[in-house]
Amino acid sequence: MNTALDRLTDAMGAAAATVREEELRPLTMPERRRRLSPWAAPVAAAAAVVLVIGLAVSVSNGLFGVRRSGGGAHLPAVPHRYYLATDLGTWKTAVRSTATGKVVAVVPVPSLSVAGTVSPALASAGNGTFYLAAFEHHVRGEQIYRFRVTTAGHVMGFTRVPGGALRPGWVADALAASPDGSQVAVGAYYYPDHGRYGPQRSDELVVINTATGAQRTWRGGSPAGGYKFFRVASLSWTGEVRGLAVLGEWCKAASDPGGEGCPRRERLAQLRAINPASRGGSVLAGQLLLRQAPRTYLAQALVSPDGSVITAMVLRGKIVGNPDISGIYPRYMSVERIAAATGHLLGVIYRRDLGDTSSVSGPMSDPLTLIADAAGRGLILDGGICNRHCTNEFNGWLRGGTLVPLRPAGFAHREAAEAW
Repeated sequence: MNTALDRLTDAMGAAAATVREEELRPLTMPERRRRLSPWAAPVAAAAAVVLVIGLAVSVSNGLFGVRRSGGGAHLPAVPHRYYLATDLGTWKTAVRSTATGKVVAVVPVPSLSVAGTVSPALASAGNGTFYLAAFEHHVRGEQIYRFRVTTAGHVMGFTRVPGGALRPGWVADALAASPDGSQVAVGAYYYPDHGRYGPQRSDELVVINTATGAQRTWRGGSPAGGYKFFRVASLSWTGEVRGLAVLGEWCKAASDPGGEGCPRRERLAQLRAINPASRGGSVLAGQLLLRQAPRTYLAQALVSPDGSVITAMVLRGKIVGNPDISGIYPRYMSVERIAAATGHLLGVIYRRDLGDTSSVSGPMSDPLTLIADAAGRGLILDGGICNRHCTNEFNGWLRGGTLVPLRPAGFAHREAAEAW
């Protein structure tokens, strides 16, 4: 949202040339379980082992990171002056200063208490334009709204998106806007399922033309092996409106389709590119870009706007809990850059030991998230997964290999959604 974007450079470009190519191999999806017995899987190698197909374009520098500036006494230059955050307790969405965390403006959506445990979803389309999926008093069903944030942090032009009304009972779990704002993709789930009301249903992917209101719908389909239940983990656009990358998760069991209750060895994840101009259908008909390696957990995956680089959040190692509650996720997290055309690992841009992952202070569906800006030059890493006292959660933006905390920090300011 400011001219500092033009000055950002990527420190990973030079290091990428020294990374050894890894052997590609077929992959399977391990289990992520909540408050159940830990994995018995050994710690995987430090380098990512993934299978990547398609998007034959050259790898570009300048993605997710800048060179470290001198002088530790000063705050580093930020990719954007402001970021948007939805408070986990009130569902209020505010514009905050990236440097100080101070609230500059509030997005004018009325109280969302009618939504109960359903949190809003946010997406950036670039040039200060944002989209918000949220409930509003006296409006049936969740709506998608569009607004602008000025260079001074003010909210302007707040309006409903044509065709942005989701069917009653369906809410947005993932949201992504094309760089030109002409289309919005929604990963929608049937929210009574989270309260165990009615039959279990898989997620649906809906692409909305923001000018005409026309909608197209995709479903998960059934991969070989009996994986029936589908959810959308993350969405990202490539090449303006030419491609939509969908990280899907499939589960065999109906207990919690695609979620943390999916039993061991009964889930898989794939990143596929679909054509948003087609008539819809199955996500499995899209081009396979990436699938999970053995003994790893693929939590998030985003494709850069030019389609050249996949940025993935990968978890490895044993699940660690505490004497009272078992853990949820593998212990070791890395954020990795992968060449989309070749599948070669370009570099690991961040590593973190999650430690005890027995509790969740963020949304249960995706407590670990990657949030990229529309230009692909800034990356927020949000960890709403924590120990029983929630002292190891994190939220910040990546600068080189460092996570710069977003302010304010702490449990009292947990975010349900973020964007910039």
